[in-house]
Amino acid sequence: MIPKETIEEIRARANIVEVVGAYLPELRRRGSTYKCNCPFHKEKTPSFTVNDARQIFHCFGCGAGGDVFRFVMDYEKIDFVTAINVLAERVGVEITYEGDRPEKSGNKDVLYKLHTDAAAFYHRMLLDSPGGAEARRYLEERDLPVEVIKDFQIGYAPNGWEELLGRALKKGYEPAQLEAAGLVVPSDRNGKISHYDRFRNRVMFPICDQMGRVIGFSGRIMNKAEKGAKYVNSPETLLFKKNRVLFAFDKARKPIVESRQIVVVEGQIDAIRCHQVGLNNVVASQGTALTEQHAKLIKRYADEVILILDADNAGIKAALKSSETFIENELSVRVVTLPQKEDPDSLIRNSGVKVIQDLIDAAPEAIRFLVTCLWGQENMKTEAGRMRVAQAAMQLINSSPNAVRRSSMIQEMTAFGLDHETSTKELRRIRSKQRPVQKRVDEDEVQRPAVPQKTYPRQETALLELLVHYYHDVHPFVHDYLPPGHLTDPTCKQLVEILMLDPPETLTEGFHEFEEETQKMITRVQVEESRTIDEETTAIELAQRYILIFWKRHIEREQALLKQRTDISNEERFKESTRVRQDLHTLAKGWEEAQPMLESRLHKDVEF
Repeated sequence: MIPKETIEEIRARANIVEVVGAYLPELRRRGSTYKCNCPFHKEKTPSFTVNDARQIFHCFGCGAGGDVFRFVMDYEKIDFVTAINVLAERVGVEITYEGDRPEKSGNKDVLYKLHTDAAAFYHRMLLDSPGGAEARRYLEERDLPVEVIKDFQIGYAPNGWEELLGRALKKGYEPAQLEAAGLVVPSDRNGKISHYDRFRNRVMFPICDQMGRVIGFSGRIMNKAEKGAKYVNSPETLLFKKNRVLFAFDKARKPIVESRQIVVVEGQIDAIRCHQVGLNNVVASQGTALTEQHAKLIKRYADEVILILDADNAGIKAALKSSETFIENELSVRVVTLPQKEDPDSLIRNSGVKVIQDLIDAAPEAIRFLVTCLWGQENMKTEAGRMRVAQAAMQLINSSPNAVRRSSMIQEMTAFGLDHETSTKELRRIRSKQRPVQKRVDEDEVQRPAVPQKTYPRQETALLELLVHYYHDVHPFVHDYLPPGHLTDPTCKQLVEILMLDPPETLTEGFHEFEEETQKMITRVQVEESRTIDEETTAIELAQRYILIFWKRHIEREQALLKQRTDISNEERFKESTRVRQDLHTLAKGWEEAQPMLESRLHKDVEF
């Protein structure tokens, strides 16, 4: 449905290093390629490689590989057409479909476009409409300047029932699409279904994914006396999953990677204020509980989490619960205690950024924060009080899967007079009583199943690498002296046959016409220069060596078959056996000696 020329234009504009880097900011140049830990399987040593020159990626750990479309497909878990649309939007290519456009209500491409248009509408209503005057006054009172409003594309939802709905219908969207996006709510009046705007008379904060695409909204009331919830958020949709989205993560992603630290606050304005004053590794939880999915997202970018939650009992409880979740996922956690009746926004406005920066720098580890909080609540002079504190601390320590981290946390407890040896014994007792629990694998988690990689003959793979990286040097020898039939692996044989007719660029241009296993082999041999080349061996010499190896195997098979033949006399068998042995002996002498024999065989044997 999408013309091939359009696909190739998108491919040409969508630089794979930039696209992968947007998803994986830890991607770093290493020599002639870029590397980082693979997003498709767990690993400690980077084996995920991106080649800028050839515009492909390959993981030498799990075997994942492909071009920029395949990466987006695998990472986003979407089909080829949707990946084309995602990248087209990124690089500014308008897609003209051949036939009908797939405008289904559940189509991700439509929902992304709809959210983009809705954000632009709300933003325009805030800046330009007379009805947005109250929202402008509210943001002015919150000391949010116009440049910040524009940077975060803050908007205003008009106080009407069909303001967004009416404009969207005029642009060609359908009610079902608006409902699928969570922007309108269905209403049944006398058996007739109609729709109305979900967000009305609220300041609108667009919520973006890691790529900066709008996927949902959070609408805030402006008048405390107004009835209704303080915040109304988008419902769960195909794009918006609240248990895996953090506000401002798209803006904070690179600073998080650079510092390996993330600061989590509660509200959108708290996060916006932090960014305004230069604390750019800050995100907001949007008032929802921090989940294991949040922890897994953060783990890919950071090693340490700083929690800044409200100073009331609910905030303390949430901080401890979140700490346990993060520690379970091998993240270091520290907790900031704010002054009473202060949040990050008010603290920065009243006291300046240095005050909150000092609190972040001095924030205690989660275990120390826990014991400090409980110390003030319990009577530590009683055995019961000490036991309750110890049990709560042990629960937090036990959440860590790392033995070194557990030992360090126990050491922290000794500062409060809790015995180290006793605490260690208690922890061992708790862990010995535990039964291993099989964690449920999240259906949307970006992890490949542990399927053994297909293995390929080493020399055949190495020959393909030579053909790809030293094509003009190696091609004449392979073309003239190595029949593809001498290769044993079907995939390697197929690719060698293609390279005998066309240059390596052909493999990338027709990439999606190959089967997935063949695509993986293409990226594997293309992503890095042949590691078999050294200073003392040229590509031509190595190619000649492999040609002799494949010929030796072929002649040895010929020798074995000769012994089994019953259609020739003993004299003929002896004569042929002698010739075969002589040929094998000639091969062992090296290329210069073997070349005339190979030419004779190729000229004589009609099989080739």
